[in-house]
Amino acid sequence: MRALAGPATLLVIVGGFAIFRMTSTEEAPSRDFTELEFAGADGDHTGSCYSLSTVLIANRAYNDASRTWTSPRDDAWTLMLDAVVQGNGGPVRWFRKFTFEKHAEQVRLVHVEASENFDTRLGHSIDELLEAPRARRSTPVDRCLQPGATGYLFAPRR
Repeated sequence: MRALAGPATLLVIVGGFAIFRMTSTEEAPSRDFTELEFAGADGDHTGSCYSLSTVLIANRAYNDASRTWTSPRDDAWTLMLDAVVQGNGGPVRWFRKFTFEKHAEQVRLVHVEASENFDTRLGHSIDELLEAPRARRSTPVDRCLQPGATGYLFAPRR
């Protein structure tokens, strides 16, 4: 009986997979979008002094959920966080979806969806996202490096 996967067949399979991986890219916002200043939860949308990328990187340190980006419309991106954790009765899935929109030179959180036991109020979610960069004393955007600069929940370095 002839071998099902000879060297040539194996080469074609591996080559096809490599070409697929090299030509397929995950959808994600541009650096121009993620480097915009993340807006605070106040009515004036005061800048937080942190870029969206800084906020997301600081929060990733506390969470190993899978991340998937989609773009529901121009100048808007939705980040889906999805994880399975061990609960008292076995594995439990949780998810959170954050939709961000570009407004002038800022990015604002405009919508939150989540599984049970997560608060989806915008103000609460913004404050929660800003806890990690504040606690880590992450690098602020350029305007907040100036003496006397202010931002939503921002504590300048001493």
